[in-house]
Amino acid sequence: MLQGLVIAGLLLLRGVRRLQTADFFLSGLLFFLVCSLIEHFIGFMGVYDYAREQGHDLTFFPFSNPFMYGPLILLYTRALTDGAFQWEKRDGLHFVLPLFYYIVHFFVWAMPDAAKFHFLDETLAGGIVQYGFDASFYFVTGWYLWRSFQRFYAYRNLIEQEYANIGSITLNWMRLFLFAFSAYLLFDLAFSVVALLYNFWYTGWYWLNLTRALLLYYISATGWAFAQKSNVHFMTLANRAFAESESQVENPANPSVAKPAIPEAEMSLRRTQLSAFMETEKPWLDPELTLSMLSGQVQLNTTQLSYLINTGFAQNFNDFVNTYRVEEVKQKLASPDFQHLSLLGIAFESGFNSKATFNRAFKKLTGNAPSEYK
Repeated sequence: MLQGLVIAGLLLLRGVRRLQTADFFLSGLLFFLVCSLIEHFIGFMGVYDYAREQGHDLTFFPFSNPFMYGPLILLYTRALTDGAFQWEKRDGLHFVLPLFYYIVHFFVWAMPDAAKFHFLDETLAGGIVQYGFDASFYFVTGWYLWRSFQRFYAYRNLIEQEYANIGSITLNWMRLFLFAFSAYLLFDLAFSVVALLYNFWYTGWYWLNLTRALLLYYISATGWAFAQKSNVHFMTLANRAFAESESQVENPANPSVAKPAIPEAEMSLRRTQLSAFMETEKPWLDPELTLSMLSGQVQLNTTQLSYLINTGFAQNFNDFVNTYRVEEVKQKLASPDFQHLSLLGIAFESGFNSKATFNRAFKKLTGNAPSEYK
């Protein structure tokens, strides 16, 4: 708990220093994970028993708020995947349910002890409050995780349409982060179902809290090491992808509504011209090549070029460019003029800018790892 608070504080300071909103959300997530361990921790310390001896019962005091997890994870994902992310007023709606959770819990906790236990143990409303919040937590948090996965994979698809080298902006660790939290949520659900059957005493919840503590360590380590947001403007790319998808199907009844970015009659010529340009000018040797840069070189706008690559070559921009780079690597591996270079050296000479990107692209396009092919 103490180490989690330290990392949360450091993330908060880093967020202020770098003006990096994602760090604020991750700091908040760590803080509420720490708070979720308080009840279990002070139970072993005997605080609940001591408080009762002093005439103060802590039952139903909201030390934690599990409904904060989902909104913070989704906002964290959005902030990391959009260089232009800004907090909007409507984002505050994500915290209506957590606020309601606090209101109900403080109201019940503040009741006189006899009335409180009668309400919780003997009334239908008390049962709904206890089990209703528990059931809602799994549905709500699961929905937020699903939305976060959607955002992450949408981001991955968009950058593959815009960038030729995506190694530094893939945010692969983010996927592991979401899977880790999803696995914990399933474990939490299974534990709660078993607890209904066996009526665990608080000591029986040790393993679930230990798992949450390990999750806290994992998120702290990965969040601190990798929480560098992408410079990609998510909405710009998303709007461009939407415009392209709208242009792919022509409406015979009203041709002005949706027209292909490139007419079918021109597709073959445009395809030949682009292939010739790629082979003669070799723009793919530039490791920083993007769709926007290439569109300026071939005198097409980004929507037209993306449509041409997707439709005419049946590839996304990333695979299209890396196809030329992989072929260049294969030619240099077979040439005696490049035998003095290492495999990675040849990759860098061919337009790749990282070992991970090179290995992933080569395996995807040839079916073999570079070392195996060599």
